[in-house]
Amino acid sequence: MNESRRQFLKIILVGSGAVLMEKILGPLYHRFFSDFPAKSDPLTKTSSSNFRVAKEGGGLAIYDSSGEQIFQIDDEA
Repeated sequence: MNESRRQFLKIILVGSGAVLMEKILGPLYHRFFSDFPAKSDPLTKTSSSNFRVAKEGGGLAIYDSSGEQIFQIDDEA
């Protein structure tokens, strides 16, 4: 068998094995080493010093630091 063909097949085999292991072990690694629980409540409120995002009814609303609504995104399906 040709030496370069053998090396090419070895690289393809190792690469596909690495991709397969990442697909299998990636979610397990994320589940065990993540700071957040796997099953968490959906985002309902997020706040920072300058604005606040709240999920209300059929969309998202963004408020400024004074509490005035500045932007609204409706959820239409």
